Amino acid sequence: MGFCDVVGHEKPIKIINAYIEKSIFCGAYIFSGPEGIGKKMTAVVIAQKLNCAEAGIQHPDIHITEKGHSQIKIEDIRDIQRQANFRPYSGRMNIFIIDDAHKLNLDAANSLLKVLEEPPKDALIILITHKPQNIIKTVRSRCKEIKFAPLIRSRLEDILVKNYSLDRASAHFLSFYAEGRIGLALKLKESPLSKEKNKIFDSFVQSLKPLDHNIMGQNKEQLHASLNILASWFRDIYLLKAGIAEPELIHLDRKDDLLKQSARFSFKQLDDVLAAISESLLYLDKNINSKLLLHNLGAQLWKA
Repeated sequence: MGFCDVVGHEKPIKIINAYIEKSIFCGAYIFSGPEGIGKKMTAVVIAQKLNCAEAGIQHPDIHITEKGHSQIKIEDIRDIQRQANFRPYSGRMNIFIIDDAHKLNLDAANSLLKVLEEPPKDALIILITHKPQNIIKTVRSRCKEIKFAPLIRSRLEDILVKNYSLDRASAHFLSFYAEGRIGLALKLKESPLSKEKNKIFDSFVQSLKPLDHNIMGQNKEQLHASLNILASWFRDIYLLKAGIAEPELIHLDRKDDLLKQSARFSFKQLDDVLAAISESLLYLDKNINSKLLLHNLGAQLWKA
């Protein structure tokens, strides 16, 4: 994998390449920008390039800290401190990638600050985040920030067709639903979302009992995804009713159904529906009983 595999980030790649060519790419950096746009992928490519590594993140001098939904704790940073004190095992540099760096708790952030104040010459630390404002100022002030942005959605659609052999309809859905975020689009490509979305819609378009078995039996994570899909469906109806150009629809493959439903709902009703879905997502995060939540949402959606 090389920089040619990181598409759509020409400006940050140009900056990084300039640093590498001048041999000044060391110390600490923050890669910031919306979630799922390829920041971590870029960091891994840099790590491979600097250490001439074909094995990617399996290289002994490339270290990635990622905690999922958990906080990054002081023990995680102490592990980085310990490893940073050793010379690189076989590569040019010890490279530490901290994913979702905004999840550093205060003790961990203060511990990291000690590393940043006197960083080893042969170490590179990259903080990945879509919430740089949540990283304490003292840490941020000791890092150079490189900003990443989403791709133009139509460009991402072309990339998905050309580079990932997707059919045009799937590529359009993924690029527009992911709002130009290539990392998220590629993640969704491996999920059943593209196929399942139409089942979700049909429970509204064709069923007299919205939110039937297609959704009712889902776990919290699946419900979250389904409700976001429904929000995008009603977003399309709203914008279509407002006169948006059809190629801008997320669900272009269901254009005919969207057109039919745009005549059914008023703007006020669509505002209420979108507010109800947003409220349901909020309650879902607060662990409200999902069956009760969906029953109430279904009643709201089918008022019209």
